[in-house]
Amino acid sequence: MTGTECCRAAMTIMGAGADSSEYYAQFALGALNQLIANSLREINAERVQQGESAFSVPPRMVALEDELPAPEWLARECLPYGLAALLCADDDKAKFNWAADEYAERLLLHCPAQFTAVQEMV
Repeated sequence: MTGTECCRAAMTIMGAGADSSEYYAQFALGALNQLIANSLREINAERVQQGESAFSVPPRMVALEDELPAPEWLARECLPYGLAALLCADDDKAKFNWAADEYAERLLLHCPAQFTAVQEMV
């Protein structure tokens, strides 16, 4: 999924019309990069689970046309809600709260477990 596709999905979630979509699109790249940074723990958990090395710093998008540097489940099911929440935060608190809750709940449903060794305290 590209940033543009994620932005379109967020606009649909927000119920934004064509004029509003153009306005919000100017903030989408920065908001997506923030969401990716905020989701680094989940992105890295899946990378490690799949035998890949974890990112030491969050990947960044340079254009909305880029592919989202996130697992498909995160890009398709979670990030559009997170993006919608960030874009409407100043305009509609109820919509922000709903979209942010959807983002958080979907993230919890899909995030792979992160196993940590138990250490004996002496």
